[in-house]
Amino acid sequence: MTDAQLGRCGKRLEQFLVDLLEPVGRSERRHWGAVYVRGLLLDGERKSIEPMVQRLPDGNEQAMQQFVGQSPWDWKPVWELLARRMVKELEPDAVWVIDDTGFPKQGAHSVGVERQYSGTLGKTANCQVAVSLHEVCTEGAAVLSWRLYLPEIWADDPHGFHEGRGPGKEIWLLVEWPEKITEPTRYFFCDLPADYTLRRLVQVAKSRWKIEQDYQQLKEELGLDHYEGRSWSGWHHHVTLVMLAHSFLTLETLRSKKNFWLDPAEDAT
Repeated sequence: MTDAQLGRCGKRLEQFLVDLLEPVGRSERRHWGAVYVRGLLLDGERKSIEPMVQRLPDGNEQAMQQFVGQSPWDWKPVWELLARRMVKELEPDAVWVIDDTGFPKQGAHSVGVERQYSGTLGKTANCQVAVSLHEVCTEGAAVLSWRLYLPEIWADDPHGFHEGRGPGKEIWLLVEWPEKITEPTRYFFCDLPADYTLRRLVQVAKSRWKIEQDYQQLKEELGLDHYEGRSWSGWHHHVTLVMLAHSFLTLETLRSKKNFWLDPAEDAT
């Protein structure tokens, strides 16, 4: 966003953040959370704190570093409020999609960094890997939750996992076979209800590809992978604020589409 674009939606952003930043606690924390989100939304090649401060008239590097990297606020209540809001906005045709993405790193001290395979990079490399949960509908998507993968060397309790098996389900095979192609191009195993129409099955199967677009926007526009801190809490604080920025953009897109249909051009016939 440019300064002018951000100014035009400033009141809506302020109200959006007033509700969702309530769990972070004291007023100064909520203030710097809002400043950080504005920094993520503004145009700029890097979305780490120092360059964001240079673009923000009320930016303060020390205060923003403290808020993201050291302040003890819990991110999970923010995720819960955001999930409730976005599920409501994206219903009724939304589905949940789980995917993962990699964060290449140069050093070895950021939490979760290890030489490991990343599908994002398409190879084994020094990186972090995180799994995300998305709510996806035909009009947009929102990130609802993250889990940063901890390789065994990072885990306090590498044996603290439990295996389980759910009840048996009927599995459907969905085949994508375009016309004039000699053989199928993709296969999908589905355990969705038998009364789902073919159209709905295809919609659900294809919803995963919206996540690739989200990852691109989250990284290239909102700085998802620009955090330079090393701590567990700092990483989660940063991705939480990126989630807020991304969800606000989704709501703005939905609002624009709604207004397009409700407010036709004056010269329309």
